[in-house]
Amino acid sequence: ILYYESDTYLLGKKSVETIATILPNPVINSSVDDFKEQQEFLVSIESVLRDMHSSVNRMRSAKSQLNHYAVLLKGNKDAKSLLDKGKALLKRINSWEENLIQEKQKTFQDVINFNNKLNSQLIRLMNYIDQADPKVTKGAKQRYEDLMKDWNVYKSERDEIINIEMKAYNELYRNLKLPALILEKNKG
Repeated sequence: ILYYESDTYLLGKKSVETIATILPNPVINSSVDDFKEQQEFLVSIESVLRDMHSSVNRMRSAKSQLNHYAVLLKGNKDAKSLLDKGKALLKRINSWEENLIQEKQKTFQDVINFNNKLNSQLIRLMNYIDQADPKVTKGAKQRYEDLMKDWNVYKSERDEIINIEMKAYNELYRNLKLPALILEKNKG
């Protein structure tokens, strides 16, 4: 595989151009298609990880809001059904997130006590595929398929949480005609 690169660098008022030819590693017997396939897997895994982490961050934002409303509406008899729905929604979001991210791992030894979750497994697979020899093994392909099946389940659950449960929570909030700004009760 031959690549032609030309970069121009400005150093003060002078311009320097470098032309390089990158040759394939003679020890590795791979084709252009092997490199393309490797890149396709890596890009796909990275895309899933971005989607997953973005989804977790969005859900954490929703959890923060639910917790905040729980504090503000505590003791409001009219809001009991909303608080119950919020509590159930928090439980569902936490359960969903716990299958994707292992928050209990803080050091390299914690993996012994706390199992890796889907994001760690995807990162491990990505690191395995991202090597000098671009041939993606049959085992890596099978593992990718297994992890994508798992992700599709959690992605569907995420969509259900957002499109059904959060929507129901928002509708109940609207129907209760609660004010947008709620002051905490005076404590003194």
